[in-house]
Amino acid sequence: MDPQDNRTRIGDQVVRVPRQAATAPVDMSVAPRTISVRGLTSPMSLIYGFFIIDLIGASLLMLPISSKAPGAANILTCLFTATTSVTVTGLVTVDTLEHWTLFGQAVILSLIFIGGLGFMTGAAFLIILVGQELRLQNRLIVREGLGWGQLGDITTLVRKIVVFAVAIQFIGFIVLWIYWTFVRNLWEGFDLWHTVWLALFHGISGFNNAGIEVLPNDVVGGDSLQGFASDYFTLFVFAALIFVGSTGYVLWSDVWQKKSFRMLRLESKLILIGLAGLLLVGFATYAVGEWSNPATSGGNSIVQKISDAAFHTVSGRTAGFSVIDYGQATSATDIATEVLMFIGGVSGTVAGGIKVNTFMVMLVAAIVTMSGQNNTYIFGSRIRPSTVQRALVLGGVSAAIVVGMAYIAFQLQSDLPFRDVFFQVISAAGTVGLDTGITSQLNGPAQALVIFAMFLGRFGPLTLALLMAGRQVEQRYALPSEEVRIG
Repeated sequence: MDPQDNRTRIGDQVVRVPRQAATAPVDMSVAPRTISVRGLTSPMSLIYGFFIIDLIGASLLMLPISSKAPGAANILTCLFTATTSVTVTGLVTVDTLEHWTLFGQAVILSLIFIGGLGFMTGAAFLIILVGQELRLQNRLIVREGLGWGQLGDITTLVRKIVVFAVAIQFIGFIVLWIYWTFVRNLWEGFDLWHTVWLALFHGISGFNNAGIEVLPNDVVGGDSLQGFASDYFTLFVFAALIFVGSTGYVLWSDVWQKKSFRMLRLESKLILIGLAGLLLVGFATYAVGEWSNPATSGGNSIVQKISDAAFHTVSGRTAGFSVIDYGQATSATDIATEVLMFIGGVSGTVAGGIKVNTFMVMLVAAIVTMSGQNNTYIFGSRIRPSTVQRALVLGGVSAAIVVGMAYIAFQLQSDLPFRDVFFQVISAAGTVGLDTGITSQLNGPAQALVIFAMFLGRFGPLTLALLMAGRQVEQRYALPSEEVRIG
């Protein structure tokens, strides 16, 4: 070849060959998406906010004006009462009516209202009222807290939830006031403001599933709602308030808009099926356990037995109001009630427990797995594997914590029957408030543990779900798999 053939001539096209460094693969790493546990935009702000509210409430209850006894109330009693109120649990170490003044009762009712509405929902509502927009990260937190999947209408949703909650509580207050004052004429000799206060307190306590009451024993008689055991209208009003409060606006908004079960969101379908199943199981187990028990419902008429079973099916799972003494219930009823309390109500509502949503995801995943399928399909939709994993983690961790706290509680106060201690811990962790009569007998360390259980039960499941949802780490490679024997 002539060396001159390699020379560049006029009109030749020059092709540049890139260097190896320029064509080498570029290694780019993206930091995993995580949510900080610090700061106001963290899911932990739920705990921070309620802890501050709890301390403020306890401080107000410590004022001499709050207690009917001379001087300031016991610090532990105030903290226990503030916590049971803000977590809408309902366990009390002292009688609410006999121990606390009207000011103290007003503090308790305020804590119930704030705790039921939800700190993040309330904070978001206040931000909206002053005309500011929710930041994206705050929208994510509020969305998870409300159990809502869309970001665009969070602001509108928060407004509707607040209006819905206030409206239902107001309706409950009006209905109870009219019925108690003018139909049953319960409060003869009471002034107008006293009758209004009694209806207002129980309308708010009922909707928020708090289980705390200030009913005069000399008029009504008995603890909790035992004096209304044969007053079916009052029980119906309480049951309606409890049920609506524990199921929430999001579910019923979807039902109202879609009108057809087939058109509902998958979550709404699972919740409705789960609620129907839990209500049937609760009714059947209570009826079987207490139908012939002379210490509870055994001596009542058939109509009242059915009423007892129906009311406890609704209240015993989330609220803690009762028309019987649970200390006299059979062991079978206790076990069934403990399972229902552990499951609780619907996500994003005033109810506690691991939530019906979580339980249904676990149940569907178990059924699908036993049928040999790899993906969790139901009603023509697929539940995300990450959702199934979070549900299993939440259920397993919650069960382990409850068992661990029950063991510690029994060690702290071994003079009490373990059956009652275990029931107490589940009632506290599920923020239900049913009591077998041992709350007032708890010593200081045991009370402190119950306070922790109530706080953890109210905010632990939601916070854990938020933290897990915010920690998504993408694996860039797959490791070899091995078989592990199970069963």
